[in-house]
Amino acid sequence: MRKALLIAALAIPASAAAASAQAFGAYDWTGPYVGVNAGYADGDFDLDALLQVPDDSDFFPEDVAGGDFPTLRSFDGDGYVAGIYGGWNVQMGNIVLGLEGDIQYSDFSNSTDIAGAPGGADINPDGVTELEFDVGYYGTVRGRVGWAWERLMVYATAGGAMGSVNFDRDYRVGSDLLRADASNTRYGWAAGAGVEFAIDEFWTVRGEYMRIDLGSDTFNTTYSDGTIGLASIDTKFDTFRVGVGLRF
Repeated sequence: MRKALLIAALAIPASAAAASAQAFGAYDWTGPYVGVNAGYADGDFDLDALLQVPDDSDFFPEDVAGGDFPTLRSFDGDGYVAGIYGGWNVQMGNIVLGLEGDIQYSDFSNSTDIAGAPGGADINPDGVTELEFDVGYYGTVRGRVGWAWERLMVYATAGGAMGSVNFDRDYRVGSDLLRADASNTRYGWAAGAGVEFAIDEFWTVRGEYMRIDLGSDTFNTTYSDGTIGLASIDTKFDTFRVGVGLRF
């Protein structure tokens, strides 16, 4: 699935170049640009969590009260991304150097229910843990290094990333509910590659793959019955985007 999306994304600007029969004159990528993009994200939320239930908990069953319940699991996530980007290029011969930034709306997420948790179905048959993970937005600032053949350029890019990681962990026992949520801004890195084609002096199209790693962060919550939830979440995902740019 990921390979097919990557091939499709990178084929768009290459196809545009191949379809043009005119002989292009000298083309200079130097200058500022802005653009819009949209695409798909696929990756993982790795959860390392511990639930500490006090002895006097009035929510969980008696056999669960006073216990510590660890969770170590990886949850797949996916969703769409869309946003804006902008930057500046300097061309020297066939080499194009640039700096680019972008900000993206994201619905990259996962929602999972775990029956019988915490404690397992034997001692907590009516228990359900409801987990929700999502990245609400993310942005990057990156350097770009490209190689241009007139209006067609291939490039590599890498730099820093930041994003909002949200985590909801709710517990149900029968009809009763304990609810908590947390949100943290995370910092990490981004790296990828792409193909860009200049339709004319002003307009470009591109296809791009990028890996986003927002690193690991800790979410600590205290529930109304005194239960403490400790969770470390490692968030990383791949994006496949197509974009349209305007050069100045």
